[in-house]
Amino acid sequence: MPRYFLLFCITLFSAGLVSAQETHTRGWIEHARVMPDRLLMSAKLDSGANTTSIHAEILTDDELREVAAEQSFAGQLADTESDASAMMSIKMMDGPAPDDPSGEEMESDEDITMTDDMPDTITFRLTSRGGKDAIFTAPIVRWVSIRRRGGGAITRPVVLMELCVAGRMVSGEVNLADRSGFNYPLLIGRNMLSEAAISVDSRQIFASRRACPKDA
Repeated sequence: MPRYFLLFCITLFSAGLVSAQETHTRGWIEHARVMPDRLLMSAKLDSGANTTSIHAEILTDDELREVAAEQSFAGQLADTESDASAMMSIKMMDGPAPDDPSGEEMESDEDITMTDDMPDTITFRLTSRGGKDAIFTAPIVRWVSIRRRGGGAITRPVVLMELCVAGRMVSGEVNLADRSGFNYPLLIGRNMLSEAAISVDSRQIFASRRACPKDA
């Protein structure tokens, strides 16, 4: 085989690898949908965070019975694109709430050994930007510890979720947290940014006008 032909083949192969690993630049705030319910949320994309975190209300058995008595969430309409269009006017969230803990908390990726009486599954409620609710029950993949630099720690359950983030479908581990004190209910960390081949441009917000590739 001629040497120049071999070099030509290697070049083509390398180009194919680059194409397959193409990155997609997005802003530091983007649209996201939680699948399969398509709940629309504003998300902060943060390459400085190891993992993805979402604001979730963990439901007790009593709360589940109350929800079942009040209404069924099955068949509830997802947020429309008009809801997403309204988000486009947002330049930055108002109010005193911070974007994130700003160094007050440090996340550990190490699994925590739990006692045998810890649940295998968890039921939680998510609320969209438009105020629509959906209830999820998911297996707990693992637990993570959030160590506060001032001392003490809190424990969070981790579940697998599928998201549409700025036009990119991605699935992976998400820890369920109380993010009520922060501006953005959804924090997309490196685990999902890497999986979705997304790079973050801190100079932009809403670089993608759609949360999902086929939003109508």
